[in-house]
Amino acid sequence: MPQNSPSDRDVASNEVGVCRHPSTSAAVQVRNELMRRQWRLVTAESCTAGRVASTLAEIPGASQWLCGGWVVYRNDSKHRWLGIPLDLLTPPGPGPVSMAASTALAQHALSRTPEARVAMAVTGDIGPDAPAATDGHIFTVVAFAEQTRASDIVLAAPPPRDQNDVAARRLRMDEATTKVIEFLAHCLRATSPRARGQ
Repeated sequence: MPQNSPSDRDVASNEVGVCRHPSTSAAVQVRNELMRRQWRLVTAESCTAGRVASTLAEIPGASQWLCGGWVVYRNDSKHRWLGIPLDLLTPPGPGPVSMAASTALAQHALSRTPEARVAMAVTGDIGPDAPAATDGHIFTVVAFAEQTRASDIVLAAPPPRDQNDVAARRLRMDEATTKVIEFLAHCLRATSPRARGQ
């Protein structure tokens, strides 16, 4: 373990108050796994609107292991900023809210960030007025140089009633952020890909 990499126990004892929130606790786990391996992460977010990167950046020393991230809500941004093919994002393709879109976002973010060893991407439908097939689904992909891991996370929180139901939408975004970071931590614990160029 690198000398400066804190253990989960060290973090728990030094930051008990901070780590009571599930998303922060998961973010600490992500930080520890990345620092243990001396890896860096890049993100590409649609439905979570940068909340994953923001939560990770709350952990002190984030610049050591977090390269940064893209927030790409619209198809044009996904296409122009990250090079996602329009035929993937538009009919008859799988669309912007799909595992295929999340996979492409993660892979393109990783290829555009030479420092990063890991990329996380997320698309999903927070609501309101989401199609039944995607309502509350958060398509999350963690990409390494040689493999990807994916999860279709289904939110427990109810959808917003309408365009003015900000409170319900915020609850869903909070839940999505926490579950995405927890999945990222799980992937890091479970995966040890070879370094680029080895």
